[in-house]
Amino acid sequence: MAVQGQPSPTLHADMSKLHTDRAKLHTDRGNRPSDMAKQHSDDAHVPGEQDRLLGTQVCLTPEAAMGGDNGYARLQRRSHAALNLLMMPLQYIPAVVLGLIMNLLDGLSYGLIAFPVSIPVFDKFGPAGFSMYMLSSAIAQFVYSSGASAFRGANGTMLIEAIPFLYAICNKIVSVVGVEQPDRVIATTMAAYATSTIITGLVFFLLGFLRIGVLVDFFPRHILVGCIGGVGYFLMQTGMEVTSQIQLSLSWPVLRELFAPNALGLWGSSLGLAVLLRVLCTRFTHPLFVPMFFMVVPAMFYITTAALGLSMETLRATGWVFALPDAGEPFYHFYTLFDFGNTDWHAVVKAVPTMLGLAFFSILHVPINVPALAVSTNVDKIDTNRELLAHGISNLASGCLGSFQNYLVYSNSVLFIRSGGDSNLAGMILGVVTLGVFISGPSIIGYIPTMVVGALIFHLGLELVKESLVDTIGVVNRIEYVTIVVIVLAMATIGFNEGIFIGIMMACFFFILLYSRRTALRKAYTGSAVRSTVRRLYSQRRFLDDVCRQIQVMRLQGFMFFGTINGIEAYIRNLLEQCQWQENPIRFLVLDFALVNGMDFSAAEAFIRVRRLLEAREIYMVICGAEKSTEVGRALRSAAGVWSDDESEYVQTAQSLNEALEWCENVLLQFYYLHQAAEHGTEMPHSYSFVSTPQFKDVDMYGSSPRHAMVTEATHSAMPSSHNSTPSLQAHQAPAFPLLHQAFMDLDSDVTADETLAWIAPHFERKQHPPAQHVWLAGSSADAMYIVESGTLRVYVENGSESEAVESILPGTLLGELALITGQPHGTTVVSDGSVVMWELSKSVFDELSTAEPAKMLAFVRLALMYPAQGMKAITAYAFCAQ
Repeated sequence: MAVQGQPSPTLHADMSKLHTDRAKLHTDRGNRPSDMAKQHSDDAHVPGEQDRLLGTQVCLTPEAAMGGDNGYARLQRRSHAALNLLMMPLQYIPAVVLGLIMNLLDGLSYGLIAFPVSIPVFDKFGPAGFSMYMLSSAIAQFVYSSGASAFRGANGTMLIEAIPFLYAICNKIVSVVGVEQPDRVIATTMAAYATSTIITGLVFFLLGFLRIGVLVDFFPRHILVGCIGGVGYFLMQTGMEVTSQIQLSLSWPVLRELFAPNALGLWGSSLGLAVLLRVLCTRFTHPLFVPMFFMVVPAMFYITTAALGLSMETLRATGWVFALPDAGEPFYHFYTLFDFGNTDWHAVVKAVPTMLGLAFFSILHVPINVPALAVSTNVDKIDTNRELLAHGISNLASGCLGSFQNYLVYSNSVLFIRSGGDSNLAGMILGVVTLGVFISGPSIIGYIPTMVVGALIFHLGLELVKESLVDTIGVVNRIEYVTIVVIVLAMATIGFNEGIFIGIMMACFFFILLYSRRTALRKAYTGSAVRSTVRRLYSQRRFLDDVCRQIQVMRLQGFMFFGTINGIEAYIRNLLEQCQWQENPIRFLVLDFALVNGMDFSAAEAFIRVRRLLEAREIYMVICGAEKSTEVGRALRSAAGVWSDDESEYVQTAQSLNEALEWCENVLLQFYYLHQAAEHGTEMPHSYSFVSTPQFKDVDMYGSSPRHAMVTEATHSAMPSSHNSTPSLQAHQAPAFPLLHQAFMDLDSDVTADETLAWIAPHFERKQHPPAQHVWLAGSSADAMYIVESGTLRVYVENGSESEAVESILPGTLLGELALITGQPHGTTVVSDGSVVMWELSKSVFDELSTAEPAKMLAFVRLALMYPAQGMKAITAYAFCAQ
């Protein structure tokens, strides 16, 4: 029992519940941050406005609550809550009225022409088409507003662009069944319409259910634009037929009848209103202008006819107003037209290709309307597959109920949401009133001026033709524009399915034509422009500088197919032409497939001819950037052994371009050392035995050719002179001195260099590193510099979460000198590749010598900095050319 003067627990609970309901009400009124901010701002600036909208809901104070008994207070609160529930839908009335007007205008315009009224069998099917339109729109509205769509307040209506396909279905059925069996034609048409809607729904549903809606995005947009232009032409033709009640054909009697005074007035007034509307729309851009225009036109029409004293009977007889539906025709009349026992299913099957074309055309609207609506309503993370599922459910339901295809309409949805209907409840209310119009029957049709319907049809037709043929000028390229024009003309003269087919064929042809013009060769250069990042002796670099022109690199890109491979093959043949061969003879052709994402059999087969052509010239084909397990690798392996497991001498493979260049350079250096051994009677250096190249028996493997002359000359040029080959200081040499002399002998021929090296050599200590040991890590401080005696090291850089090898360090070369001299931390990681022996100059010794003998240390630093300067050119060239 509550204490006198204190609020009861029940009152507290009820008041809390009231606050909770109020918060939920705020959530239902708008789900966007902008709406919530606006609502809170309005409430703050207009005292009491929120309470007025919510039914004067004011929380009672405890004192006021205790003014009467507890039962009366609870009754009062519950009445306020009930009043809130009744008042809440009232805020959506403007948006619902606007949505209903749009549905009525579209239903009266396009529902009336859903059946080809120019065919005598369907001349009185306007009311049935209107009822089916409203039913399809109501079903779509219920499905989208039930939560199937992510958009709150999305509007769904019949797919207007389906009308040309529906006419094609009717024409096919009439041609198969025959006009002498009208009942059978009608029953078959109704069954075909419903079947077409079910097929469309299944396509939508399967795309969303299997989550493959992204496939729709691959369809060329200019094909859709061409189809839209064809629909626009069809609507203009239909507008003339509906208003003039004449079936158009290219014949003199039809043209003469079309320009008779009454017929000309009927379709001319409609076309004039449409043109006037388009002119006014350039001045008045408010979204409500078009609905208001078509609400004013009927009023002006009836004011004018009343002033002229024209009766409704006269207006209907002359075609200015639609005829009244048959007396007593119920809203479900179109269901009586279904007769599955009298349906010609053979004719339905004949119309299936048109149904599939309609389904294909229908699904193209989702990837256009959904993203556009998401942008206009500030909705993020839209799932296209979810919207496809919603479209599938609404179309399956509409087809099972015997109605038309439907879809989410962008323009109506934006207008509805911006008018305050941004709620699923508002969408449900719109669905209810639309269903109410459907149940009330099509009697309203008998009072609609034909010029209103004709103007709406002409307006949309002109808009679609303009969007297709005018707005695309300067936006699409010439080939795409020609395709759009051809599609429109084909749909106008041949048929809609034929137009789509022609458009797809033209798109495929022009795609091949345009893509084949794009070269698959990204870059082409010789080994003089790009070198491997291997750190080599200066004498080796000098030799390679002279002979690396024998390495030809071709970096390929894109998808290689029969349209692009011819250009690659022609480029390779041009390299082997006699005049080009004399100027730049090549020994290696490096084909980099790192940027190639696919290859067809024709392209892979072309590399067979390339391989044979290269083998005839004793040229090595080095394939890099393609793993055996990739699509490109499988294509090369399957194409008659372009890349096989037989380890052919003239076909080599590498993981990367850097490794391919390294292999080519090592083969050239192999000849360098063979020639050096032949000249001086020495043996091949054991430190280069790791290179996996074929072991050649003699130096004449290059033969008498420009290549042989180039290598021989480069070998003599790079071989050390007698002055540099022998250290000038023989006595008391430190163990590290010969290695230092070998590394620096070609950098500085001055005798003082040997003196500097002899001074620093005793301070180097011999170190041995086991395989896979880190010499230093990226980011670590420099603690020494090294010169490699034997073995190989790899330099790695961080590439995200992985490490990538970017450089190899061979015997006789320095490392770590820059970090030691500058005092900066290491930017790379160095790891021993196998067992490595190095000589180390520690940082402590370096600092001590810098203090004790600054002049000598400065001379050594200058020598040490000359060494990496020689390698910067190769690294820079590779970084620039190999990307």
